[in-house]
Amino acid sequence: MKQWEIDILCNYVNSSDNGSVINLVETHISWVILTRKYAYKIKKPVKFSFLDFSTLKKRKYFCQLELELNRRLAKSMYISIMPIFKRDAIYSLYPSGDIADYAVVMKRMKVTLQMDNLLKSKKVTTSMVISLARKIAAFHQGAEVISGKYDVASLQKRFNDMAVIEYMPDKIHSQIIQKAIKYSDNFLSHHKNIFLQREAEGFVRDVHGDLHTGNVFLYRDPVIFDCIEFNDDMRMIDVLDEVAFLCMDLESYGRKDLSDLFYKYYLEFSGAKTTETTELIFRYFKLYRANIRAKVSMIASQNDLNKRRHISDNSTIDRYLNLIQAYLKRCN
Repeated sequence: MKQWEIDILCNYVNSSDNGSVINLVETHISWVILTRKYAYKIKKPVKFSFLDFSTLKKRKYFCQLELELNRRLAKSMYISIMPIFKRDAIYSLYPSGDIADYAVVMKRMKVTLQMDNLLKSKKVTTSMVISLARKIAAFHQGAEVISGKYDVASLQKRFNDMAVIEYMPDKIHSQIIQKAIKYSDNFLSHHKNIFLQREAEGFVRDVHGDLHTGNVFLYRDPVIFDCIEFNDDMRMIDVLDEVAFLCMDLESYGRKDLSDLFYKYYLEFSGAKTTETTELIFRYFKLYRANIRAKVSMIASQNDLNKRRHISDNSTIDRYLNLIQAYLKRCN
């Protein structure tokens, strides 16, 4: 589907659901039509180095996989897969004409309980963080153990990806990223065996893959959504990588106290023991995740036509770059 076709579908949903369309959210890989009660997520027909949604068959497959995987942590949120029909250039959810695409149908959650919003308003409590640590620890313990697939070279490639360089606002940003890449290359060359040993010990599992504060709703029973379905390598990772992602994001908001709290209780609930080696790897994963999020924010900033959102994205870029610099200082 193309942008104008999405607009037609939005008009259909709006007219068939009593004018309930609130917003259309667009990313580089999907459109999400938001109504008062539901969200309809449609994958763009795109192909990148890390995903392939280029055919209808593939989009259907990944919609089904997204539903299945996300029900592990957000069963109440993920409802179904719905075909999108086309007849005489009209797109609808009503079964008339040929199937043109598919949408993942989700229940709308309370945006006021989204963790990043709660952090901005300083409303994240100790009990919320402990509850989240308990849920993630239990999820990791029950997640499928992955053997023989962990590739340190792929980790290095993702860290070093400079396709984003055209989106960097100035040379200072580029210099920070380049410095981080240099440190990462050196670290991985000296500690490759540690990563492989952790895989041998069962710490690489099929987990969420994108565990940051924007993908968490802090209900009494936390809802963690939008896991990575389109690339197994980005989801089948070391559990410490996943934990470091959330801890890094908390620290980017200046809440190292919450980061330390989450980490402490995650270790307690999972029964994992911390050693000098695990702390070394944990610090590296936090740097890795800050590097990735900075680049993602750079792309989002340049692709977004909304000026207010653009300013917000630039602020996010600075948060992550500042964190990268702080991590590098602690490593030296």
